[in-house]
Amino acid sequence: MVLKALQAHKMEASWEGPFTVQERLGAVNYLIAFPTSNQKPKVYHINSLKPFYSRELKVCQFTAQGGDDAEWPEGVYYEGKCGGGVEEVNLSMTLGRMQRQQIQELCTSYAPTFSATPGLTEQAYHSIDTGNAHPIRVQPYRVSPQAKTAIEREIQDMLQMGVIRPSESAWASPVVLVPKQDGEIRFCMDYRKLNAVTRPDNYPMPRTDELLEKLGRAQFISLPWT
Repeated sequence: MVLKALQAHKMEASWEGPFTVQERLGAVNYLIAFPTSNQKPKVYHINSLKPFYSRELKVCQFTAQGGDDAEWPEGVYYEGKCGGGVEEVNLSMTLGRMQRQQIQELCTSYAPTFSATPGLTEQAYHSIDTGNAHPIRVQPYRVSPQAKTAIEREIQDMLQMGVIRPSESAWASPVVLVPKQDGEIRFCMDYRKLNAVTRPDNYPMPRTDELLEKLGRAQFISLPWT
């Protein structure tokens, strides 16, 4: 994938691809070929590149063109959510016994961080700049009874956790359900029409070498599990 500047807004960039690495030029530069266009191969710095992973897209939300609802995909609906907590933190087997014990004690001292229940912060607020655009109201997608039950359950869970609240806004976007690898359901929103009228916040990309320098004194590095 290549981070390329947009034609309409040179100060904005987006990931495009996948493209082919034609040749490696030195330690940090690569010659990228664009087989699907008339553009000649171009040299890109490694900071503007990232690997592309092909995977099958499984979306359990759908729209129906009349008739009865389609059947809910087998194996997607779940009866209960999986647990979560410090006991499910996966530690590398390459660590020594003392190192594993130290990390377990550290994780236990920050047990709320590893909770499966989402949290809510009041330290920062985010506003979406839509300019002079009129409110966009998209009707909910038609779903099967099983999917509707899952949506209502997720809404009730989020209301009880306090991460959402009832709204009377003039803006509305439909729900999209996506299955996760563990068999649970990811509750998503289709904000494509909202994004089309949103003014993006532009900020410079961080330098990779500076980020690596900040990790220079780190003894342990953790990775998110998704």
